[in-house]
Amino acid sequence: MKIKTIIVLLLWLSTTIIAKDTLVFGVNPYRNPEELRALYSELITYLEKSLNKEIVFVISKDYDHLSSLIENGSVDIASVSPKLFATLHQKAPNIHYLATLEMINENGQKESSYQGFIITRADSPIVTLNDLRGKIFGFTDVSSTSGYLYPHFLMKQKGIDPLHDFSKTYMLKKHTKVLQALLEKSIDAGAVASGAYYNLSQDQQKEIRILATTEEIPLDVMVASSKRSKTFADQIQQSLMHFSSQQTKNDAIVGFTQKPLILYDRLNALEQP
Repeated sequence: MKIKTIIVLLLWLSTTIIAKDTLVFGVNPYRNPEELRALYSELITYLEKSLNKEIVFVISKDYDHLSSLIENGSVDIASVSPKLFATLHQKAPNIHYLATLEMINENGQKESSYQGFIITRADSPIVTLNDLRGKIFGFTDVSSTSGYLYPHFLMKQKGIDPLHDFSKTYMLKKHTKVLQALLEKSIDAGAVASGAYYNLSQDQQKEIRILATTEEIPLDVMVASSKRSKTFADQIQQSLMHFSSQQTKNDAIVGFTQKPLILYDRLNALEQP
């Protein structure tokens, strides 16, 4: 029986209680649960109809937790960050790449890539990356592509060592928490996805100065656990490639595309000194 509502499991709830005729869909905890439920609601409803299965929606504790759930088969399919996929693909090459998300950007256009922003407050004396030395900085998670990896790489290119040049560094897990901490003056600067910034009100955006912008980053990836068969993965992939939404709001998931895996594998090289 198909159930249209999305179930968010509490982190400590064992996935072993999930019935065999359901699929478990996992996501990174890069936003609060309500936002994630809203973001994926249309897609999950579509997949339930397309596959004639109930889908259980799981928000992992952190990025490493989601990686473990995918590797051990507790999660059947997942939407993962570009960096997490690059790591998974390196550790478990048999993981099934399904598709790359297409989303609506701030200009109302469909896109399959985005950018990371290094930001501070508009009233801050910080006006260049060099001014970040000795300041308090907020990242999201070390496995976050736009909230850590690319900004970290960009700063290293500009002569800033994020491991030693800040007075304090916080890992705040969610892009919204980085923005909140910045606006509340708990941190001096931070790194967030472009979409998180554009989701702010115009008044809030005016309170923020963008210090630097990363290169284009491929959007998140849909994967299937290597514990599932290629036939299963092909079925999910076909359904994803037929998904099309008419939503026009910023940051909505509207479709899927295919990208060369080398675009993601490259992310592993960005961590090299």
